[in-house]
Amino acid sequence: MTMHARPNRFLASAAIASLLAFPGSSFADGDIIIGHVAAATGELAPYDSVTGVQCMVDIVNDKGGVLGGRKLKLLSRDMKSDAALAGTAAQELIDAGAKVLFGPPTDDGLIPAGQIALPHSIPVLSVGSTQVQWPAAIPGIAYLTAYGDNASAASAAQFATKQGYKTALLMISHDVGSYSIATPRYFGETFEHLGGKVVGELNWNLGTTDYSPQITEIAAMNPRPDMIFSAFVMPDGGAFMRQAQAAGLDIPVFGTDTFDDPAMLTAAGAGSSLMNLGSHGFPSEGSALKAFYDDCSARGYKIENVFFGLGGEAVEIVRHAIETAGSDEPAKINEAISNIENMQGITANSITFKGRAGVPLKDVVIIQAKDGKFELADRILPDWVPAGDSTWKPANAAE
Repeated sequence: MTMHARPNRFLASAAIASLLAFPGSSFADGDIIIGHVAAATGELAPYDSVTGVQCMVDIVNDKGGVLGGRKLKLLSRDMKSDAALAGTAAQELIDAGAKVLFGPPTDDGLIPAGQIALPHSIPVLSVGSTQVQWPAAIPGIAYLTAYGDNASAASAAQFATKQGYKTALLMISHDVGSYSIATPRYFGETFEHLGGKVVGELNWNLGTTDYSPQITEIAAMNPRPDMIFSAFVMPDGGAFMRQAQAAGLDIPVFGTDTFDDPAMLTAAGAGSSLMNLGSHGFPSEGSALKAFYDDCSARGYKIENVFFGLGGEAVEIVRHAIETAGSDEPAKINEAISNIENMQGITANSITFKGRAGVPLKDVVIIQAKDGKFELADRILPDWVPAGDSTWKPANAAE
């Protein structure tokens, strides 16, 4: 997976990862180590958050830690957005005493980490991944912190139907793992389940800077679709929306969590007026996410995007599980996570893992871009969610 993102983000994350990697002198005998196989640098860095994890570790420890005063300690290894390095990083963290692992935001990096953790019954939570294929690949120890792609796509389809859209075009890429293939098709399946019609699919490639062929093809469609859905990443999606708007193609573009980096607004420019997305959370006044952001900002942390909040939420899930289990034994933590039900989250009002095979049930916020900023449009717990096998295709989709 190769994405373009802001170099200053990568430099800052690299510095943090360097500080957090194996600081042996700062660990006490009773500390409980959380190991983070982190995409701290490279193309995946905007979709992971070592800093969000660390801030929540600080908050937990300042409140007295866990199990009567024991401290949580974060130990991270940068897998540099390279799936081939994930297994090695996981082994190093386990050798260093990690009782829980956090993993990178795509299944191709999570699976090797999970294979290393499985013999030790160590639970592995992805901070940012939404790919439901990941928990299914390593059943029993694998978890998403975020909702699944099928749920976010279903929520977007439910919102689009409420807005009166009847036809949709899907834009598919084979370059971003299962995320960019399966998520649009989850949307399409739900959209048609709710009475809409998918009129076709178009391909896009990661790193595309010129979308004129796709825009020309869409403009020539008669009739044109009411809306477009794609699991665009940043800045690719911004480039598409900027160019579509400049070409007079004012068709709303729906996406999910990769849209909600504020840098996407900059990348899209005037085209951000086309943007609709299903996101993990929104820091409205009085929300747990706003309180977390405010606390972390006061501690000197920089909040880049909602993945910072998911980093904190992953720690809160582990804290809750350790306290429920009354133990730091990995197998007991794992069992406690799998039985979480209606837990108050940071990005979501309620989180349930019980009976969910590692994919939590959470509500999804719908955000629209207006006047160069994000606004909360709705909060949806989808009425119907497609199965997570991504086998559905519209009748005229290319094989």
